[in-house]
Amino acid sequence: MRDTPFKRLAIEAFHRGGGLDAVRWFNRRGLRILMYHHFSDPAALASQCAHIRRHYNPVSISRVGRWLKIGEPLPENPVAITVDDGYRDFLTVAHPVFREYGIPVTVFVVTDFLDGKLWLWVDRVQYAYRRANRPYEESRQMVESLKRLPNAERLSALARLSASLGIVLPSEPPPEYRPLFWDEVRRLAAEGVEFGPHTMTHPILSSISSVSEITREIAGSKRRLEDELGRPSVHFCYPNGSWHDIGEDALSAVRASGFETAVSTIPGLNSRPADPFLLRRIAADPALPERYFHQLAAAFRV
Repeated sequence: MRDTPFKRLAIEAFHRGGGLDAVRWFNRRGLRILMYHHFSDPAALASQCAHIRRHYNPVSISRVGRWLKIGEPLPENPVAITVDDGYRDFLTVAHPVFREYGIPVTVFVVTDFLDGKLWLWVDRVQYAYRRANRPYEESRQMVESLKRLPNAERLSALARLSASLGIVLPSEPPPEYRPLFWDEVRRLAAEGVEFGPHTMTHPILSSISSVSEITREIAGSKRRLEDELGRPSVHFCYPNGSWHDIGEDALSAVRASGFETAVSTIPGLNSRPADPFLLRRIAADPALPERYFHQLAAAFRV
């Protein structure tokens, strides 16, 4: 339903009447997993964390794994926080806030990104279009078009894109796109942050024609992270993450690689029994309007 004055009035009445309290009660048995990427405003994130602490019970992904595997009970209105990709702004902006509120976090990292071998391809597109003074909507359309290509064709198109726009990409990502360093990952892990792999290069797994290459992206990122942390890595995150972007081959590779859970971007709550390798998540961002974030956290959309 499109936004109308009547709809806005109805939403206002819903909130003033305690509608979200009822939604939270109805969904109290469901696990919500919130999915973040970037952080720039610690005050906005703190507001979201305060709301989470007032209305929900934060749990770690490891605890979620035990809930799914052996039935270890979760509290009512449980919420798990995940952060994708491994950008450095998690350390500089988000981690102090989550730590202040005592909220456990799992960060899923693209291992070649942290190794300095690449910067994420979506960021390359957005950077090139911005430097070329092209409208943001054009960069979004290009990203969506590239997502539909087989992986090899997408990489080839990316190589040509900056030249077609007259832009020279720097070898290292600009500050807003930079990754964590491995020594920072180890320090964060020592402070209780959980880490999981998010593939080696962040491809759309269903667009890779070779099963061996899919396995390399998944199992290779697992081994790389384990080498750096010196401990097992048992929680995985699919790039892009819709079922269309995952596919049966990637799902099978994740199951065979020794993981306990894997998170998607398929929206919704999780209940038990649930497939531990296709966990649903709810997209979040500190920049969201406060009321809309409250609705998302409650798993309520209007």
